[in-house]
Amino acid sequence: MEKHAEGRQVVLVTGATSGFGRATALALAAVGHRVYGVGRRALEDPTLEAALAGYIRGDLCLPDTAERAVAEVLAVEGRLDVLINDAGSGIGGALEDTDDEALRRLMELNFFAVARLCRAALPVMRRQRGGKILNLSSLGGLAGLPFQGAYSASKYAVEGYSEALRCEAAPFGVQVGLVEPGDFRTGFTASRRIVGEGSDYDALRRRAMARIEKDEGSGSDPERLAALMVKLVARKRLPVRRAAGGLGQRILVKGRRLMGDRLFLFLLRRYYMGC
Repeated sequence: MEKHAEGRQVVLVTGATSGFGRATALALAAVGHRVYGVGRRALEDPTLEAALAGYIRGDLCLPDTAERAVAEVLAVEGRLDVLINDAGSGIGGALEDTDDEALRRLMELNFFAVARLCRAALPVMRRQRGGKILNLSSLGGLAGLPFQGAYSASKYAVEGYSEALRCEAAPFGVQVGLVEPGDFRTGFTASRRIVGEGSDYDALRRRAMARIEKDEGSGSDPERLAALMVKLVARKRLPVRRAAGGLGQRILVKGRRLMGDRLFLFLLRRYYMGC
């Protein structure tokens, strides 16, 4: 087992080939951490390949990928200090138009894969009496966004899971935190699955998705979120949650308690649906 320099940690990042995952992996490697990536696609990115200590190719929707990823890191490093669950996908469409297959696939990646990776990493971190788990949620995990309801549901699940896990893991020296991005410019926009073409919701969905895609297109660079991840990994104590993204979005979500649910949801509907 390699002796690690002071402050250098062994980090496992999911969704490492694109978006937040790629930016986070590169940023952490740049400050000296030993970063391992997990991704579904073949690694064909020379910059990322040079930065990573290792890459595990696998579909996180398959049950054995999480255990295999952790095992491969342990085989080389003998420890795992940080797990960052970055992988995720989205659905654009009305909930009535979202069938069981689409919903299960989304929940499999956005929630169940997170749970499996946490379960795989926790025994290692408990033995070490220390470790950090950062789960990527969303500001959409604090509000049910119209025509992104399935995505919001998956992130609400991550929120509840992470809060409970933080309590349960704390006596063993394991810290759990949430990161809640707003709108960022990533490939997530183009890869979002659209459902319900031609349904009664079609005009409303198109209006909402046009607003969503415009906001994402004018959002922050993923490197901004990666810089936050670097800071969180370096912190002695993780916050329960940290929002990231546009100030207006963060203020709106945080102000929900002040304005009340009915007004908040009315404003949300007007903003995305125009009615």
